[in-house]
Amino acid sequence: MPNRLLPLFALGLGALAATGFAPLDLWPATLAAVAGLLWTIMRARGWATALLCGLAFGSALSLVSLNWIAQSFAYQAKMPAALGWVTVAGLSVFLALYVAVPAGLAALASRPLARLLLFIALWLPAEWLRGLLLTGFAWNPLGIIWLTAPGVQQWASAVGGLGLSALALLAAAALLWLALGPALIHRLVGGGIALLLVIAGWAGENRVVQSGFLGPPIVVVQPGISQDERYDAAAAERHLATYLQLTREALKRAEATQQSELPDVSIKDADLKNAPDIDSPIRPSTGKVTGRMENQVAAGIGDPNVIASLSGDTIRTEASPALVLWPEGAIDDLIEQEPALRARLAAVLRPGDVLVTGGTGVNPKTPQTPYSNSLFAIDSRGRILSRYDKAHLVPLGEYVPARSLLEPMGVARLVPGGSDFAAGPGARTLVLPGRFLGMSPVICYEIAFPGAVVNEADRPAWIANVSNDAWFGAWGPPQHLAQARLRAIEEGLPVIRATTNGISAVIDGHGRLMGTTLGNGPESIVSTLPPPLQQPAFPRIGALAALLLALLLAVAGVVVQRSPGLATYAA
Repeated sequence: MPNRLLPLFALGLGALAATGFAPLDLWPATLAAVAGLLWTIMRARGWATALLCGLAFGSALSLVSLNWIAQSFAYQAKMPAALGWVTVAGLSVFLALYVAVPAGLAALASRPLARLLLFIALWLPAEWLRGLLLTGFAWNPLGIIWLTAPGVQQWASAVGGLGLSALALLAAAALLWLALGPALIHRLVGGGIALLLVIAGWAGENRVVQSGFLGPPIVVVQPGISQDERYDAAAAERHLATYLQLTREALKRAEATQQSELPDVSIKDADLKNAPDIDSPIRPSTGKVTGRMENQVAAGIGDPNVIASLSGDTIRTEASPALVLWPEGAIDDLIEQEPALRARLAAVLRPGDVLVTGGTGVNPKTPQTPYSNSLFAIDSRGRILSRYDKAHLVPLGEYVPARSLLEPMGVARLVPGGSDFAAGPGARTLVLPGRFLGMSPVICYEIAFPGAVVNEADRPAWIANVSNDAWFGAWGPPQHLAQARLRAIEEGLPVIRATTNGISAVIDGHGRLMGTTLGNGPESIVSTLPPPLQQPAFPRIGALAALLLALLLAVAGVVVQRSPGLATYAA
């Protein structure tokens, strides 16, 4: 192929690679496309052509896979809907730099094999930096394609999503050598890598264990409210009535179908009378609420020996208290300032039930950012048990970066409101009363950031991910669900996910879907909390393993470049 046509070829490969992400999940197509990208970089005459190949590939990959971002601009009147596609195009070119720069740098080597090794080595830190720089955009790492491949995804518990990206790049290199290896040794190496990946998939499948642990009942409510009416003030009462009715019906189902053989795990109830104040600047009028409680299971909840020991005496009850999860922004009014609203919410709950819901937090001490995108835990007596404020805000969604420059140009927030939201302090564990184990709240796309969804110093038993996916068309919600599944595997923790529209789900610590909603209409899920797994390696070492592999590959690439006697790939 002529050198000048390589970038055009890479553009098509990038579009093909996007089909491996949700909702299409054609992961073999992505591996083939990445193999093609490796070939273009190895064939390119000079670093400039290789850089253009990376830029074309990355731009097409993001433009196709992130098409759903444009949809979010269709639901507000402050900016034209066409700006959505301008935003997607600009973001795609920016994200393509994380492919283009490694490609250009790798092509400084003259030997094809050295280029291949260096490109893979440079891709990994570039993908890692993509989740950090300029607030980060960790969405759709390459390795997430393995979620629908047998077994391989389970290794995320050891090496994280970045490690899965390394496996995808190595698999693509294996395909390239199997198809185009000029000598037997190249095809043997490619076949060996492919065989190792098959073995890794088999071993990953065998890492999945079943547990007899039966956690507390969980009710997930998805109201099916479309984005075009989400912020309609005239519809607010109807929306709240939908939440309340779905909750009543789901709690009746939970009570009717519940098989309550819950282990006696010796969890002490919180002393509500002597509890400290809640973590909220606004004091609810209902008085004292629960603070931190002692939980004898929490310290070792990740230990499988602890879980196994729970198979002894059990307690039976006709109706165990349930935890009800509502989505992000489910409550329009200010929960902390409305005792009547809290009483109305509590009226739908049974004694001991807890409602966890998204709402708006009030920050009276910060007048420039008076509100937060928050999550509240409310008990059956209308008391606010805990509050969490979203820490990782969405640029243009919840705040306007460089507001003094962009606002005069007509750029505004997608979420209604004239001021930016305040950012919270970060991951934390909320401890709830009764048998409800420690919870890590994560709002919306915070779930996309590896290593940032759990406070490992105070490890929870599960992750609550609330979101409003009604913004994001057909492709955004399944991709969001994929991020949640990957975090579940990395942390070894179940993720309970509630969305306004899209896909609500109960995910176990192996990333398996234990229950999902069927569509965009009003639905609810009645389930039990899957067990937390033993703390895996990834929360302890993070991206270190993948970055060390990148360093080893970089050293190998330099050695190949400087050693003429080594066998090299000759295209």
